[in-house]
Amino acid sequence: MKSLLVVGLVTLLLAGCARFGTQPGAGDLTENWALSGKMAVRNATEASSFNVNWEQRAQDFDIELSGPLGQGAVQIRGAPGSVTLTQGDDQVTRSTLRELAYEITDLDLPLDYLQYWVRARPYPGISATIDRDTNNRQVQRITQSGWQVDYPLYFDETGESLPRRIDFARNGSSGRLVIRNWISEL
Repeated sequence: MKSLLVVGLVTLLLAGCARFGTQPGAGDLTENWALSGKMAVRNATEASSFNVNWEQRAQDFDIELSGPLGQGAVQIRGAPGSVTLTQGDDQVTRSTLRELAYEITDLDLPLDYLQYWVRARPYPGISATIDRDTNNRQVQRITQSGWQVDYPLYFDETGESLPRRIDFARNGSSGRLVIRNWISEL
């Protein structure tokens, strides 16, 4: 279980709902949204890939991580003050994602940033460098807390839109999230 949990929690550094629709622009995205995609992560000793389904409702979230054909499914549910990770009959609850990740992986991960990074936004209140394209429309890179988060593809290449692909790296760890679908209203 620990190996998939480590991969799952690293995935949350970036990154389901059955009714995905048209791709909204980033300006249209409310605090209630969902995405589905595929994640690959790598460090010096291992690499993994898996499916990600994420539903965010204001501060509450439900994230499902699974391997090919749904193998090894992990559910992570959270609300202010409580985060629970479930895999099969195993369950771990802590007060924050960051605390949960540290206990399971011994890594201090900035998981609180994720709900902003997947929407090409820096985490509020923490210093960040934002690089935009030549038209100053789309974020190309966010550098924050030592992480480099790149946005090479968007769903709408002509204006403000949501990321299709996110690449992230820090200190020898890296990953890629390819988003298949976004939905802006749940």
